[in-house]
Amino acid sequence: MNSSNVVGRIPKVDPGSVRAQLILGLLPCMNQFLLNAVAPIILPGIKELAEASMGEFTAYQVMNDILFGSKQLHMGYADRTGITPEQFQETFAKKLLEPARDFVGFSVIEPLRNAGFHIFAVYIMPDFRDSNMMQNGLAYLEAEAKKMGSPFISMAMRHDASGALSSLGYVETTSNYRKQLGKE
Repeated sequence: MNSSNVVGRIPKVDPGSVRAQLILGLLPCMNQFLLNAVAPIILPGIKELAEASMGEFTAYQVMNDILFGSKQLHMGYADRTGITPEQFQETFAKKLLEPARDFVGFSVIEPLRNAGFHIFAVYIMPDFRDSNMMQNGLAYLEAEAKKMGSPFISMAMRHDASGALSSLGYVETTSNYRKQLGKE
């Protein structure tokens, strides 16, 4: 992703809705200052996902991958002010001054060579799980993938989210199973 699409504004799914709109922004890699600023906000979600992975990855590994660029971190915020597109980047930057305020969730992306890109993780804060924020965030990521010429977008997600993803056009292609082996 280049600097022209680092942040983007997702239009409301229902323009008459009183729900918040989603602001998404990509945090640049190799920026320890910004990663340190948002770490207290994203680490609980990354740790929760790591614990569910049964040791497949650790929170430290994910944070290290984000810092050094093998994974990309998109932060999501609720916008209830009705900002214009011209105000978007400034508003996203201001959200990073108080990263916990209006925080909706995050996605961690793994860019792939010629097969599109893979959504490694999506975490939505509990207060927003019954909203359209995940749908809006996925619409944004799909648009970004199209801009990059990606033929596919793939995602790793908990099984309890498969129904929601199917309704958005995602097809389950594989399932990962993990078994902890006893020490002998």
